[in-house]
Amino acid sequence: MPRVPVTLRALALTMLLIPAMTAPARAQYTPPKRLEITPFGSYQWGGSFDTQSFGSILAGQIHEQSSFSWGAILSFLAAGNSAVELTYLRQDTDVEFKPNGGQSRTVGAGFANNYVQLGVRQGVPKVEGIAPFITASMGINVLDATNASSSTRFAWSLGGGGKWMAANQKVGLRADIRWMVTPVPSGEYGTWCDYWGCYTTQGTDWLHQGSAGLGLIFAF
Repeated sequence: MPRVPVTLRALALTMLLIPAMTAPARAQYTPPKRLEITPFGSYQWGGSFDTQSFGSILAGQIHEQSSFSWGAILSFLAAGNSAVELTYLRQDTDVEFKPNGGQSRTVGAGFANNYVQLGVRQGVPKVEGIAPFITASMGINVLDATNASSSTRFAWSLGGGGKWMAANQKVGLRADIRWMVTPVPSGEYGTWCDYWGCYTTQGTDWLHQGSAGLGLIFAF
């Protein structure tokens, strides 16, 4: 019987050993889940705006006091490190009100921001097991005040943070920081005219808020 060259025998042995060596490594890899639900709590600050345009509130300025906020994020993972996210955030806070021509006074609890936002999350390369990301969203902010009708306004946000997932990819932690902006009418009006006639335009105030929070990720 002809003898098989040593080189061919070594090559055949290597081809048999490679699958056995790589099988455990493949078994240990757990792909990320496609759906994440993240309840969170955060600290929220900022928020001042004029009330001249609100018919149910005296003309003046409202300043929202810093307080705890809470909410949840529903994330649908897309290609790569990106995700589409639906976010709800609510802040109940005390407010300080300064009427025009009067003194500032704390009017107590009874004011809330309700942000409903649709946006995107884009991840960047991991750093020691932490996956940093940036976020952007737009939607609405429903401004609620006790004994007054609510006001729904367009709003948007920019932010960033990081997430850590356990080895089974089923649970994790997420940290976020956000800058949220809500345009509100200023109550001031201006006029301008052209060949076709004269027009009245209303000015805009900007409600700026920030938040920093931590959430628990449940992935499916």
